[in-house]
Amino acid sequence: MPITFTHPHSGERVTANLQPQVIVISPRYAESYSFDRAGRLLSLFMDGRSIQRTLDHRFLIRNKEGAVRRLELSPDERDVLLGRLFANLRDLRTILPESTLPPADQTRLADALDTVLAMPPEALEADAEAYRRLFLPVSILPPDQYLALVVQATIGCSWNRCTFCGLYRDRAFRVRGADEFRAHCRAVRDFFGAGLSLRRGVFLADANALTVPQPRLLTLMAIVQEVFGQPGQPPLPVFSFISAFDAQRKTVQDWTALREGGLARVYIGLETGSDELLRFVRKPGRASDALAAVRDLKAAGLAVGVIAMVGLGGDRFAAQHVQETLAVIGEMPLDGRDVIYLSVYRPAPGTEYPTLAEQAGIRPLTPEEEAVQQRTLQTALRQRFPHTRVAPYYVEGFAL
Repeated sequence: MPITFTHPHSGERVTANLQPQVIVISPRYAESYSFDRAGRLLSLFMDGRSIQRTLDHRFLIRNKEGAVRRLELSPDERDVLLGRLFANLRDLRTILPESTLPPADQTRLADALDTVLAMPPEALEADAEAYRRLFLPVSILPPDQYLALVVQATIGCSWNRCTFCGLYRDRAFRVRGADEFRAHCRAVRDFFGAGLSLRRGVFLADANALTVPQPRLLTLMAIVQEVFGQPGQPPLPVFSFISAFDAQRKTVQDWTALREGGLARVYIGLETGSDELLRFVRKPGRASDALAAVRDLKAAGLAVGVIAMVGLGGDRFAAQHVQETLAVIGEMPLDGRDVIYLSVYRPAPGTEYPTLAEQAGIRPLTPEEEAVQQRTLQTALRQRFPHTRVAPYYVEGFAL
């Protein structure tokens, strides 16, 4: 139950929600701060703005759906905001003995306030530095994995030549060895500390991490369970990306062994059901590879996430893209454990697609045409799969 009391000096109503995963403190009406159980600030609502603090200590103003890139506060704005926030927390800690709360609630709230006050602005800066030393930038996650515990078993993307994607152009692909990965996992565990309670499962990053040859991959999966799992308990759920082309290198028996080791859901970037468009954007394989991969994954008892793009191929491919994407996904044996994401294409710096499309005389879809294409795909997919979630995927709105 939330702890509530009236501030003995200001008369404001104070509320605190102390959950096993998160601490939420509201010092007054329409103002609140959330922290993980290590005391790390996660987000705040102040002055009518909902603001996320990223693990690398950026402060981003959230929009309603994350549909556009979020506005980042300047360092000066951030510091002013933090100054007010921690002044309010110190005030609550000071007046707490004067409250009318029962002793047990006073003790619980005092412990929570002590935890968050132990990570003031300078400690948050140091925490961000530790994060940057521990991780190469985490470029993207599926929307349902934003609270996953990310571990980087691989660095970069094994293909990294799709003309529309610039997420991993800054790094060469490599697979971490067992000892290096174990040390990385232990460092991630120590970094999050009590904040691990907020994290939902483990995301095996970067892109295409599941392309690792099976014996090495099983070793990496075992290390995840060794470091983060609990003896005698079921394996922690693990999630990851793989390209449809690379998925064909594993058999149903391989996928079954990975499921038994904790793998729960595999995300596949179909992008489009049009083989002609796949060739144009230099994505390996064919749409039928994605269909075969999903069938194998489902036969192994795994959940899947299928990602299709909106607007890719512009006006030239629009009708073909919609028709053939619906045809391919429509043949997939999806159920209520699965998810279909629709990701609107946005030009990425340093990628070739915008130039190649212009040279080919392809006109980008207008925002209105994009919205129509998204609604068409969404409506048809929801009719075909009434028990499967169909949701937007705003890549440009991602921040960890």
